[in-house]
Amino acid sequence: MLLVYTPKITSRILYIFRHIFMVMLDLEIKVTSSIEEFVAHNGPKFSYSSRSLGNELFFYSSSLLIDQGIQDISINVIETEKYPFFFKVNGKSAMTFDVFAASFYLITRYEEYLPHLKDDLGRFQYQESLAFKNDFLDKPIVDIWIVELIKILNKKFGIKIQIKNNKKKIIPILEVAEAFEFSHKSIFSSFLQAVISIWKLNLKKFIIQIKVLLRISDDPYLNYDCVIDQFKKLKIDFLSFFRFTQHSLDIYSVSIFNSSHRLLIKSISDKTPLGLLVSFYAQNNINILKDEMNNLTKLIHRNSQKIRLNLGILSISEIYPMLIQNQILEDYSMGYVDKVGFRASTSIPFYYYDLVNEVQSPLKIYPIVITQFALRSLSIENTFKKIKSLYLALPLKNSNFCFVFTPKIFSESKEYSKLLSSFIKFTDET
Repeated sequence: MLLVYTPKITSRILYIFRHIFMVMLDLEIKVTSSIEEFVAHNGPKFSYSSRSLGNELFFYSSSLLIDQGIQDISINVIETEKYPFFFKVNGKSAMTFDVFAASFYLITRYEEYLPHLKDDLGRFQYQESLAFKNDFLDKPIVDIWIVELIKILNKKFGIKIQIKNNKKKIIPILEVAEAFEFSHKSIFSSFLQAVISIWKLNLKKFIIQIKVLLRISDDPYLNYDCVIDQFKKLKIDFLSFFRFTQHSLDIYSVSIFNSSHRLLIKSISDKTPLGLLVSFYAQNNINILKDEMNNLTKLIHRNSQKIRLNLGILSISEIYPMLIQNQILEDYSMGYVDKVGFRASTSIPFYYYDLVNEVQSPLKIYPIVITQFALRSLSIENTFKKIKSLYLALPLKNSNFCFVFTPKIFSESKEYSKLLSSFIKFTDET
């Protein structure tokens, strides 16, 4: 057991120490404020304070984990050959910065509680993030810091810290906001799709739509079983999230009462874990959220406790407490819809910490690294290289690598078919 001494034990300290040592490193830890207990302990130990007790392993504590409430903190990121860091400390601290406070700041998304510019939908923009402004958005910087921490502990105590899992976990995620491309749409929606295709001179798409509507061809999106089977052959866990709402911003959406729509969702739920893709409206209205959850539960005859937020996270401080009230246990939204990278600067799932109420919640958050939409700026040739390079650079063996794609990837477009083959090739080779 690793013993940590700190003069004042706060919920923030307990949260980040348990996450780093118990969740990330699978190491038993105890935090104490008793100097007598610390001195008497003969096993591995270190102190976390503003000053050391003696010659023990010592990490300097900044004020963030002692403070309460959300304050506008001035962050100065320092670049080194190894990695960038902030919360620089002085003295004989084992690290040149407060790794625990810095990790807490990034994982809790502290900056998203502070005033910031929002996009047109009211979301936090990746351009506003500390990681993007300092060029480490594509790096799980918290995990990199923890690797350095492991080296220090191993050198000091002569023990090798073992990581629980022996292989990084790949989690493909299918996000289904539209279950069909052309089928089962209203007359107005079908007419509008046709007009847009003709206006853009996309005659191929128009012809495919006509064939689908005349039932000469199957809907391009109806390739779910094939993809599920491919991932199963690779022994890769696969998750799917379906939007199932009566309140939609999308005029192309299919009614939740449509029999084909319901049959499709039920069929897929029998083959792979299926969760709710929470609609944009439901993020602002707990009653709509409850309706969506109840409707999906009644359809698939099981209570799914996994969700993903359609169109991304609108407000962490508002939506996550709502999910907790509805007994949601897993969220797969912690990423940027339009940018590849690590929003919380880690690849390890973590429990949501409520900064408003200063308490750890039972809601487990799975970081998203890549979305299909975010890859649009890359050429097809570079897509596979980007995915693989991010995966190989993960420093911890128990990392999760979650990437999101949509049914558009099933379409007959060469661009999307090559993108799907890149995902399959990546999972096959790793």
